[in-house]
Amino acid sequence: MSFSDSQLKKIQDQLERSQSWLEEIQSEIESSQSTLGISTPALTKPPQLSILFYRDYGGFTGGHLKVWDYFNHVTFAPRYAPSIYFTPQSSRDRNNPWLNLDKKFILSQPLPNPDLIFMEGLDWQLLDQKYKHNSSIPIINLIQHVRHGYPDNPRYPFLKYKAIRICVSPEIKQYLETHAQVNGELFVIPCGLDLTQIPESLDWEQKDDHILIAALKEPELGQTLKIELEKTGNKVELLTTQIPRSEYLDKLNRAKITVFLPNQKEGEGFYLPALEGMAVGTLVICPDCIGNRSFCISGYNCWRPDYRVESILNAIQQALQCSQTQVQEMLAHGKQTANEHNLLKERQAFLEILDNIYAIW
Repeated sequence: MSFSDSQLKKIQDQLERSQSWLEEIQSEIESSQSTLGISTPALTKPPQLSILFYRDYGGFTGGHLKVWDYFNHVTFAPRYAPSIYFTPQSSRDRNNPWLNLDKKFILSQPLPNPDLIFMEGLDWQLLDQKYKHNSSIPIINLIQHVRHGYPDNPRYPFLKYKAIRICVSPEIKQYLETHAQVNGELFVIPCGLDLTQIPESLDWEQKDDHILIAALKEPELGQTLKIELEKTGNKVELLTTQIPRSEYLDKLNRAKITVFLPNQKEGEGFYLPALEGMAVGTLVICPDCIGNRSFCISGYNCWRPDYRVESILNAIQQALQCSQTQVQEMLAHGKQTANEHNLLKERQAFLEILDNIYAIW
């Protein structure tokens, strides 16, 4: 249904009169209460539930970033009071995001009796023994990698401890259900991306005509691809060291094509960099790393070749030969995928688990 300008103006006037009328009534009620000595009883807030986070922070990583996201999710819910304990050896440099918070959130010692515990990775090693064997306190365990299900991985023995486990991809949940005995419920909350931190995409014509290779985890393979691509006259920029996040995102934004090289040996639990590439509008080439299968849809929003040099080079050639129409379709699908994996959806899903934590436990 559509409205004419005059109809819209009439509706707006009615709304303004209604609002004014409500304000007058409220003012009269408050005045009467004041005259009669009536006070409005204050609503009693329920006590907050304390949530204890643990971190052994050796420097900024994607894993720490996601725990930081979950810590912030808790701060958006008035019912909960998060705090975090860092190990003595943890880095406290400017890259530690928690150090920018009010000091009340940072503990010198773990809470003796928290209402809830949140942990990730090897944090189980920091936990008191009383929590490891059918704890009465609910424990939330964020699982960011399929390697938790590898019997030779130090994280594997922790699966026997009771916890509510949140997997950042469906691939992790499926792997754990197939390869491990897990004590407690398994949930999937796909990794969310903070789109407010992503720069606005440059127009395709403004981007640089070079291929960016993000090879922080596989520098030797990145160098091999660079040599092969330069043999055929391609301009290549190779990233093998960590740089400030804003600079990194700017490089993704400027590149028409980006090749992402996740961990080849261990795979990945999700692999957020590929999603970041889609968000900024670079053509994404990301080989199969298990955790990217649910959102890296080859031929739709990216290329997801087998993790072999020949397959990756073939995918790059396909990207170079795309028509303008194919490029725009691929970029549009990538943007849509990134928008679907936003941080708000992640927060809503997590807070729903929190609000039902005791029933789940």
